[in-house]
Amino acid sequence: LLAPVKLLEKRSVGPSLGQDSINASMIALISGFVIVVIFMVIYYGLAGIIANIALIANLFIVLAVMALFGATLTLPGMAGIVLTVGMAVDANVIINERIRELFRQGSSIARAIEHGYANAMSAILDANITTLIASVVLYAYGTGPIKGFAVTMSIGILASMLTAILGTHGIYQYLLPKIEKSKNLPLWFGIKREGK
Repeated sequence: LLAPVKLLEKRSVGPSLGQDSINASMIALISGFVIVVIFMVIYYGLAGIIANIALIANLFIVLAVMALFGATLTLPGMAGIVLTVGMAVDANVIINERIRELFRQGSSIARAIEHGYANAMSAILDANITTLIASVVLYAYGTGPIKGFAVTMSIGILASMLTAILGTHGIYQYLLPKIEKSKNLPLWFGIKREGK
């Protein structure tokens, strides 16, 4: 460049500050995760435990895929994981609320679960696909840290759809005879039928 360069300010960041940021991010990630897990169990009963199993599976899938490709977990990558946790919880909340809504309308347990997933599918797909498109754009036009965030978020979104839609639905199908036999909706879904 022909323009002169004039140094206005110079800063150095030591490795301890970077490590402090990573430690603070890990504490935030873990504490947020624990709060979400507790909330899901308190609010949704055993359905919350099923959602938490899917959430843990989601995190394992994200970390396994990243390890498979030799990816390094950076601060933007951790932010992508936090966003992934939020999207996975959102999907499970949508599904559980649709199921509860059908219970309130008097649906049978099997019908409420089946139609709950069917009714939640469009909202979950819309949210995940639009976020996936945004992450593709971030990857295409971003630089190093932004690309890391986009990759982590993309892996997380795909894992979230897999665990929230297929994983929890499979668990409900497996447990359906036990749920129908117990007929204990407050225990399983944290809800009482109207008039009961």
